[in-house]
Amino acid sequence: LTFWSTRKHMKTKIKVAVSASIMLLATAIQVEAKVTQAEADKLGTELTRMGANPKGNAAGTIPAFTGTTLGVPKGVDYKGTGNYYPNPYPSEKPLFTIDAKNYEKYKENLTDGQIALFKKYPDTFKMKIYPSKRDVRYSDRIYENIKRNAVTAEIVPSGNGTKDAFGGAPFPLPKNGVEVIWNHQYSPNPFLTEGVVASGAVFNNGSISMRKQFESRYFEVFDPKKTYETFSGTSARVLVEVTDPPREKGKVTLVHEFMDLTELPRNAWQYLPGTRRVRRAPTIAYDFPDGPGGLRTVDDALAFIGATDRYDWKMEPSRELYIPYNNYEADSPAHKYAEILTVNHPNPDVMRYELHRTWVVVGTLKEGKRHIYSKRRLYMDEDSWAALLADNYDSQGGLWRTTMRTSVNAYDMPGITARQEIYHDLQKGAYLLNNLVNEEGGVQKIPAQNRPDDYYTPANLRVIGK
Repeated sequence: LTFWSTRKHMKTKIKVAVSASIMLLATAIQVEAKVTQAEADKLGTELTRMGANPKGNAAGTIPAFTGTTLGVPKGVDYKGTGNYYPNPYPSEKPLFTIDAKNYEKYKENLTDGQIALFKKYPDTFKMKIYPSKRDVRYSDRIYENIKRNAVTAEIVPSGNGTKDAFGGAPFPLPKNGVEVIWNHQYSPNPFLTEGVVASGAVFNNGSISMRKQFESRYFEVFDPKKTYETFSGTSARVLVEVTDPPREKGKVTLVHEFMDLTELPRNAWQYLPGTRRVRRAPTIAYDFPDGPGGLRTVDDALAFIGATDRYDWKMEPSRELYIPYNNYEADSPAHKYAEILTVNHPNPDVMRYELHRTWVVVGTLKEGKRHIYSKRRLYMDEDSWAALLADNYDSQGGLWRTTMRTSVNAYDMPGITARQEIYHDLQKGAYLLNNLVNEEGGVQKIPAQNRPDDYYTPANLRVIGK
């Protein structure tokens, strides 16, 4: 009894000390997030409802935002959720192609990573540039959430999460780099998806390591049946079951992600069929290697995901860049994996790039913190907040890895969202391509009903893994 009472007393003192430290930290860094209603009223007037510049650029190579398309574009024969998204621009031809011979002419619109790919693979890497489009909009519900977020959302005192935000970008009028990073992490996604996806790691000798997995993803933060008042703060629940190769079949991973990663760090569990046990997986975070060949880190997913606390994040001037956009051809069943997964980089003939304005944020590793990347730079599409390009640098400051993400108008969501993820390791001369669906019968579907709550629990992993 005495021991327990002492422990309780010590825990109380520690809690008070921690609370006092957080208050001092909040005062010291003076986190600013909320904006006035007058500023928020610029959304939909001076700015788009997403917070982007509605105007085109001076050269006329980036058009004005129209937002005329919500869901399935006119003339597109879409069969419904779970099917492939037909290309709404099937007859368009590239305006021009950038390759190793002419990339210097376009350097101001290219990232370090793209330039590195031209230099490393001069005979094969190229970028086909198409007319830029800004005609897709999101639902009014998304835009209304974002406008409300503008005046309610805050970065938590540690900087490692958000509060009082729901259903869209928390900070459509960002004042600092960490707010832009959280906008990226909460760029619009389908609130619920299920289906099989494949991934392929391609090494410099041409060998390919394939994996297939069934994924069920529930983003409560985007659930149309939830509100600010009923949202639990658990932003996402993700369950992944490996179905191929046979040596990994039955491995199941469950992740719970939260808005405030200081108060509630990511929870993860794994079921391994060899041990037939469910175990906590605390390493599913930060720079733990992920995927075949160790070609990316856990927090490389989505160009960056998860805790922000190991970096100082600074905004850099926005840039006009050639980014993957309207990449319907990359998902088309007309292209088999063997055609797409070419040596050194994915087949450039199935890729499409457009010129768009991007937000730019650079993260520099904090003194005393550990991560294999000393610096990372992300480029967010202004009309979706999704990071579609990222460059990651080693401890000597050299460019090590570069990431690209394709994007499409997900007609069943609806709105622009990222699709494939391409992770290039420039030192190994290898890459990993995630979220392939070309041979899977369609993209992941949005089910008619949510899974029951006990589906996304550790107790269910063993049942699924059998």
